Amino acid sequence: MVKKRQLEGVFKKMNHAVAQPKNIEDKFSALLKVILNFTGLEVAEGWIMNIDNSKLNKVITTTNTNKYGDILTFRSSFKEAKFGSRLPGIAWEKGHIIFWENIRRNADIVGINEMKNFGINSAIGIPIHNNKDLVGVITIYTSKKQIQLEQHFPFFESLSNRLGMEIMRLKSENELLTIFELIPNLLFVTDAKGIVVKGNIQASKTFECAENELKGISFRDMIPLAERIKFDDFLFKIEQSRKIDEIDIPILINDQIKWINLTATFLPSESFIYCVGKDISHQKNLEDLIKRTNEIVRIGTWEMILTQNNLYWSPMTKIIHDLDEDYEPDLKNAINFYREGYSRNLIQNKVDLAIKGKINHFDIDTQLITSKGRLIWVRVQAETEWLNGKLFRIYGSIQDIDERKKTEQEIMDAKMRYELASKASTIGVWDWNIEKDTVVWDETMQLLNRRNIGNSSHHYNEWLLGLHPDDRESQNLQIKEALLGKKDYNTQFRIIWPDSEEVRFIKAVAYIVRNNSGKPVRMVGINYDVTEEVAYKSELERVNREREEILESITDGFFSVEKDWKVTYWNNAAESILKMPKERIVGKNLWDIYEDAKELKFYKEFSYSMETRQERRFVEYYPTVDIWLECSAFPKENGLVVYLKNITGRIKQQKKLAEVRLLQEHVINSTEDLIYAIDREFRLIIANNAFNKEMQGLVGKKYELGEIVFDTNDDVIFNYWRDQFSKVLEGEQQFFTYETNNDMGNTKTFQIGMYPIINNDSEEKRITGVACFSRDITDKIKHINAIEKQNKKLKDIAWKQSHIVRAPVARIMGLINLQQDMHYTGKELDEILSYIMASTEELDQIIRDISRSTNEK
Repeated sequence: MVKKRQLEGVFKKMNHAVAQPKNIEDKFSALLKVILNFTGLEVAEGWIMNIDNSKLNKVITTTNTNKYGDILTFRSSFKEAKFGSRLPGIAWEKGHIIFWENIRRNADIVGINEMKNFGINSAIGIPIHNNKDLVGVITIYTSKKQIQLEQHFPFFESLSNRLGMEIMRLKSENELLTIFELIPNLLFVTDAKGIVVKGNIQASKTFECAENELKGISFRDMIPLAERIKFDDFLFKIEQSRKIDEIDIPILINDQIKWINLTATFLPSESFIYCVGKDISHQKNLEDLIKRTNEIVRIGTWEMILTQNNLYWSPMTKIIHDLDEDYEPDLKNAINFYREGYSRNLIQNKVDLAIKGKINHFDIDTQLITSKGRLIWVRVQAETEWLNGKLFRIYGSIQDIDERKKTEQEIMDAKMRYELASKASTIGVWDWNIEKDTVVWDETMQLLNRRNIGNSSHHYNEWLLGLHPDDRESQNLQIKEALLGKKDYNTQFRIIWPDSEEVRFIKAVAYIVRNNSGKPVRMVGINYDVTEEVAYKSELERVNREREEILESITDGFFSVEKDWKVTYWNNAAESILKMPKERIVGKNLWDIYEDAKELKFYKEFSYSMETRQERRFVEYYPTVDIWLECSAFPKENGLVVYLKNITGRIKQQKKLAEVRLLQEHVINSTEDLIYAIDREFRLIIANNAFNKEMQGLVGKKYELGEIVFDTNDDVIFNYWRDQFSKVLEGEQQFFTYETNNDMGNTKTFQIGMYPIINNDSEEKRITGVACFSRDITDKIKHINAIEKQNKKLKDIAWKQSHIVRAPVARIMGLINLQQDMHYTGKELDEILSYIMASTEELDQIIRDISRSTNEK
């Protein structure tokens, strides 16, 4: 039979074995090898319940001898077992240890014939429970028979009852490690100096290094010098507040800037910074692009509060006026920027009319002179806001339209030149005699086409060959349709100048002359050059298309609404995030479509931004599509622009981390045993409620995290604990009892276990601290002492019974036998009776003494 001391030794070896490997397969394999070495059996498999408790998944198959090495390859295909299926599933179903001596009789073992070929005859299924819930199964395969295994059955029972917590811990560690490695965000930990001590796969990808090179990289050194002060201030803030905070920070990787959205918190007990990051480089680039687009558009805002006589200019408004950012405008000097004369009078007149309530808004193009003396065109838009019948404010926008005005002026100049050219016969005229197939051009037509035709006459096909090759077929078709009367000839096409091969755009309009029968006989038309107009329109289309592409390519949702909440724009990301196609919402009232959102923060915040002309940023949960949204609302001239970001993953991750921390705290506080740990400097890094309560009673204070434990003026006590901790920091486990006395003079006895904390992330597996577990065994000691004292009393009573009591009993028995033999009477009988009475009284006194001794405490 296996002795209890042997079992404890085996379980200690198991605990030590699983503490070393990093992944669950190696941990389970180490545990199974301890079992195989102890029992002398051949093959073992470890199974763990999957995450939804629907089946068992095999973690590892292992053996303690090379003889059975091939069986590992054979068993690799059997990876799962359902309830009641195969040996693990049957052990799950039965809830107790299963033993099959002849595996050929059990069809539930997959591959029984092949197992027999390996010399396997018997199989054992051991269910592992934790709080009555199955967490896993250990299966063992051996060539031994039942009679040879009976000595191990107490050990198997101990495995079933005692390994539950360890298997559950392995499963939880594996699930957390999987989340840590597979999450798409960067997860990494740095020390107080910004040196990375641990990180996931995504962190190594973002930092462009191998996983084994991640540790030791300085995250702070990646940050450009100009941004490090900002980052240091961020670290100082989270260290002081002990809260989670967020920052967007650039890092320099291989001469390229990457932007990271970093969420971090400071763990004072370990002096580590825990970081969750997201690569937002693409988003930042788009934001910069949009910002540059806005700068290109050059629109600023302004606001005039009449009740306070205050005037506000946005930064872009100051830039338009060539002013510094700290410039403070007032009503007088604002008007004086406008060009004296018509422009200044126009803006002054519009403002006066608005103040008098004669107009509610205005939109004018006018000129101003900047602080640097530049004369520019601006577009000024304004709206009035009234409160209780009084004008409260006038607000609006100002846009630098100088380039547009110059372009318009060029167009007007071109139009004027066109009109003058028309009057000067610069419009070419042509006449096509269809029956003779002769085309006559005037001189202007020859100039437009850069072709000198002596007699001004040529054929239709000659004109067709002068067109751009891509336009010949379509123009030929249009002329045929015009001749058939299907449509008018009003078209535009391209020609190629023969001398320079320059492409020019020509506008053409023609009239068809028909005979009495309706047959076309002549076609008379005009041509004029529209190349500049086409180029201008093309440029406008290109700019609009680029802006459209920018808005459609950003990953954040983006939409705009007018003051009446009519949706005017809805990008692709908004479609994806809110599950709403743009064709179903553009042109509709936002709240008619999202009536369910009016009771949420969206309506209140958007309305506030619209009414106050202030930016609003907020986070809200939208239950209809089950997402968390980070919203930014920006007022515009006649409505609102909104950016949406889906942050559901980030919110869920934060909740998951909080739940894990809460679970860890609950576990260590659910016992009356004292649980605490110290680092190599004897400073407290973790402690449960039981420890804090006991220390309050013993030393009259609660130890704070980071404080040196057992810091006492008593050198004997301090040296004692320092020696115990120092042994564990050298790698030894310590088990001992310790007596303490509180201020009331009460003595307590504790059974203490100390274990080294090993940093498995480093190759050297350095010991970083000591984990301590203390149990109050005072009552147990008192009970044992009481039993020993009672045993001593019982021994004394037994001795008295065997020696003192026998003497009077023997006399009484002798006197009675004497009387029976002699039949005394008279004086002799009285004498015998007196002897009997004396012996009886002696016996009574002895019994009283024994009773008194028994009742004494």
